[in-house]
Amino acid sequence: MRYGFPLVAAIFALSTSSAMAAAAPRTAAPTLPGASTSQMLLCNSPDPARAIIGCSAIIGGSVTPELMSVAYSNRGVAYQKRGENDKALADLDSAVKTDPKNVNAYRGRGDFYQAIGEYGRALQDYNQAIVLAPKDSELFVQRANNYILSGDAMHAFSDYEQAIALNPKSVAAYANRGEAYRVQGENDRAIQDYDFALKLDSKFAPAYVNRGLAEEDKGDLARAIADFTAAIKIDPKMVSAYDERANAYEQTGAHDRAAADIAQALKLDPGNADLHKLR
Repeated sequence: MRYGFPLVAAIFALSTSSAMAAAAPRTAAPTLPGASTSQMLLCNSPDPARAIIGCSAIIGGSVTPELMSVAYSNRGVAYQKRGENDKALADLDSAVKTDPKNVNAYRGRGDFYQAIGEYGRALQDYNQAIVLAPKDSELFVQRANNYILSGDAMHAFSDYEQAIALNPKSVAAYANRGEAYRVQGENDRAIQDYDFALKLDSKFAPAYVNRGLAEEDKGDLARAIADFTAAIKIDPKMVSAYDERANAYEQTGAHDRAAADIAQALKLDPGNADLHKLR
């Protein structure tokens, strides 16, 4: 059984109005003692180089422990994006030590450990985050994903159920539970969850790809191709959708279309040519 689009963790933007809310009320002006607006904007940048500059300026200043923790956490994520894992972990550790009540500090370090395959350590951090925020549905999704990756499906499904109970509109919970069902061969249940995820968010391309894989596993190639095509329409740069549609086309005998999709996947991702081949 092949894995489709990776399990989706909820995205938590550390913005000046939300993640830094622990250091300032939402109604406050977008500046905090010791940190300028420009520094905070840089620290929140998706560009790791810019984030490191902004967060370093905040860390080097005189700010509250809450804001310092957020800056360490953001900089740790930026270092992780650059593959500088030693620096990333040092910062993520500092984020937790500076503010032991910062839920996102534990979440971020848990995500780091999960990314490097240290699922036991990731579980410890997700557990602590849930102690601090027991009604945060997406924390249960992230812990469930970690259980799936570590081979513990029983606890994973329990966490997905809890996430849905806390937030019946959690797209990530339904989509990821669907993928968990699919990799266990329960394609009908998987499709039901993908259907619900797409009912909640019809533009969520990964759910189309994974639903297409479940349909392909059931032998319904027409529906599978339709779902891969829907994903491509939403995100024309989604390489996995071209790869999967190519393999579905190949099974129907549409060799030219299959070859065209593989060519497009190679064009989008030339550095991983070995991954883009017909099965």
